[in-house]
Amino acid sequence: MLVSGCPLVRLAILLSILLVQSCEGQSWEAFQNKHIDYPQTRASNPSAYCNLMMVKRNLNPSRCKPRNTFINHDKESVLQVCGNGGTQWQGKFYDSNENFPMIDCSYTDGKPPKDCKYKGTETSKRVRVTCENKKPVHLEKVL
Repeated sequence: MLVSGCPLVRLAILLSILLVQSCEGQSWEAFQNKHIDYPQTRASNPSAYCNLMMVKRNLNPSRCKPRNTFINHDKESVLQVCGNGGTQWQGKFYDSNENFPMIDCSYTDGKPPKDCKYKGTETSKRVRVTCENKKPVHLEKVL
């Protein structure tokens, strides 16, 4: 039984290493490019907004990103999630105390870099971010 469990243990360790590495090398500047748009760029509807922003921010250089969320609130408030505007959830994860207006973009069709099509959904929710040096570097999830 121990022998058959070893590959599973190795797989679990490998996945944890990959998860940690996926956040390494990211920065507050990259986070802002990927996730903050304030004041909000004008578009005729949320889907048109997503299609415009994904190209404008160059988020699909070689593949159509399956999902991206743009927070339509000032960067100072988002920065506070890693301080007194958030609650530490686990390790480097922090949950915002307040909701943020946002548009969630989900891939529907097309090819990179400029023909990826998205369905945009406007909402206002809390976020969970990964913080490094008291700054968000990764949007972990929308809560």
